[in-house]
Amino acid sequence: MSDEYVKDVFVVNRWILRCAGLWKPSTDAKLVQIPYKIYAIVVFLFVNVYFTSTEFLSLFYTHKNLYNFIKNVNFFLTHFMGAVKVIFWFFKGHVLRDLMGTLESPEFHYEACGGFQPGQIWRKYRRIGFKYSLGFLTLAHMTLSSSYIPPFLTVVLNPPPYQNGTVSPFYQKLPYFSWMPFSYSTPGTYLLALGYQAGPMFSYAYSIVGMDTLFMNIMNFIAAHFVILQGAFASSKMRVLDMNKEMKKNCRHLQTILRVSEDLERVHRYLTLGQLTATLFILCTSLYLISTTPASSKQFYAELVYMVAMGFQLYLYCWFGNEVTLMASEVPVNVWKAEWYDCDLSFKKNMIFTMTRMQKPIYMTVGKFAPLTLQTFVYVSPLGHFLPRMLQNFDSRFSELHIRFLQ
Repeated sequence: MSDEYVKDVFVVNRWILRCAGLWKPSTDAKLVQIPYKIYAIVVFLFVNVYFTSTEFLSLFYTHKNLYNFIKNVNFFLTHFMGAVKVIFWFFKGHVLRDLMGTLESPEFHYEACGGFQPGQIWRKYRRIGFKYSLGFLTLAHMTLSSSYIPPFLTVVLNPPPYQNGTVSPFYQKLPYFSWMPFSYSTPGTYLLALGYQAGPMFSYAYSIVGMDTLFMNIMNFIAAHFVILQGAFASSKMRVLDMNKEMKKNCRHLQTILRVSEDLERVHRYLTLGQLTATLFILCTSLYLISTTPASSKQFYAELVYMVAMGFQLYLYCWFGNEVTLMASEVPVNVWKAEWYDCDLSFKKNMIFTMTRMQKPIYMTVGKFAPLTLQTFVYVSPLGHFLPRMLQNFDSRFSELHIRFLQ
């Protein structure tokens, strides 16, 4: 039955965006809405405007040291794209919210019949979106933790000794150079500087992960609708008596999802181009930083985790875009599988028109320059050859844990 469809398939994306100050709480209570608005304004002004500007100024202080300069450029590009995504959300967020509403609408729900189980398909794709959204958020936390936990523990567990009743000179470096409005030459002020720097970093993580996983999950559920449409076309005669009425419903459903794909591509393609350009630059420069850092140092592992996180981000863009293309390409075959032999001429015409329309591939693109596919990922990414295999292992392990949890 249609009630097999789970609701609120974007719940994890809404939660991440809410932590970033980009999605209002569902309650109308003023005691919740007013503090949240204040929080959202503070995050936008302090993190996306003020702190991003200071990161740009920091580039002028580190240009004489190649390692620090490259590292600062990478962080600035990452956070600058995060600020761009926040601004994009303010201007185009309503389009994404409308697309989410269309994909979650019960208008095109189908009853289960035989091997066609749309509710199970829906739950499968919800699980995929949930898994990769939380996986990306976890990787972002790992990246930041690998940079900020070691210096925090160093200062807390091994404070500088006292000499003549005062603390000896303190020269601990921050995880990366950024302009500070105060000196941090003592353990107390250093911990304050660490928090001053880490706070915006975690805020950037939630806004970047929230916007990226929302884009990915919208593509994920576009692919889910194409999979459901495959089954709906192929099982038409098994499920209903009026084949013409069902064909019209399926065609209207297909046209709606094609329009959602076109709207998402139209509104997001240039943001995708900017993100992938920045990500490729960061991946290449991260390889350089890793090659110049001793393998036994803390910086080596911090840079490695950061590079893997950026590669994972690029991979998810391409993987979910590839799923949309693949699932859409299977629709004509399943239209043909419908038992159309004894149907009237109107049904056969609709079938031919649908199959002809779907001969044109459906692509999400990088600013109209290249399609978002796994082939593109392999061509352009330094991690293109081994990251897909690593994520396949992650996918199988996650499925095993999910089955054990259900048992």
